[in-house]
Amino acid sequence: MAIGTADRVIAVNGVELAVDDRNPDSPAIPLVLVHGFTGARIDWTDVIDELARDRRVVAWTHRGHGDSTNTADPSSYSFEQLTYDMVAVTDELGLGRFHLLGHSMGGIVAQRYVLTHSERVASLVLMDTLGEPSDGIPKAWIDQIVATGRNEGMGRVGELMAQFAGEDPAIADRVRWKHSNMDVEAFDALGTELTLFPSMLDDLSATVSVPTTVLVGENDIPLRSFADGLHGAVAHSRLVVIPDAAHSPQEENTDAWLSAVRDHLERAERMEGTEETEGMDGTEGTEESERPGV
Repeated sequence: MAIGTADRVIAVNGVELAVDDRNPDSPAIPLVLVHGFTGARIDWTDVIDELARDRRVVAWTHRGHGDSTNTADPSSYSFEQLTYDMVAVTDELGLGRFHLLGHSMGGIVAQRYVLTHSERVASLVLMDTLGEPSDGIPKAWIDQIVATGRNEGMGRVGELMAQFAGEDPAIADRVRWKHSNMDVEAFDALGTELTLFPSMLDDLSATVSVPTTVLVGENDIPLRSFADGLHGAVAHSRLVVIPDAAHSPQEENTDAWLSAVRDHLERAERMEGTEETEGMDGTEGTEESERPGV
């Protein structure tokens, strides 16, 4: 498939990361989008320009993924390193304070970031993600995919994964491209870490005070309970369930996802400089609940 060229490439921490940077001159608070495991900046293709109508929006491809550097070095792939890369990218782009949305593994990176750089996060969206380790990705499956990647190439992995991408050929093409261009060492190291990283729920409960929305597709069965856990951990957070969507609601139910994200941004910016902690009215087309303060 034809993948659009990144808006820019940034050299940080010994790698080059492909970055999309839309509407960079907007005076509004920027929005940073962080993709997940096996993803890339193209995960936001259907929504980034719409979101950038009224603010700067930044997304990049993690090391070991897509059109960023593949190091072939397993020691260079960890959630800690991805968080260091995020610090470097946002510094390089001059992003002082911003709204932060993390998807899946990108949500773990976003949580790590807000726990150490809370002064720079204006609000937080945790999307189809988890704050504690999961056994939902069996190690045997990771090992099987890694063996295929090493023996037959990640192009073969891309072909296999595209078969499970649903009926939309554009989405299947994206899945094929992302897996085909992923470093097999990143797949191994980061996939394994998803099952092993320490829980952040207590730290989130003690630290996070910015407006937070936990967003999840109603059919993302493996992560639905983890969304409840995050919602329970963060005081005054909202839980928003996107109907007719699974793990990537920005692609599966774009209009409802955009409505939920815009509602979150409007709520967060209404709360700027106030003590407001109450939720706004429900988002049309979604199921929503508010977690009270403690």
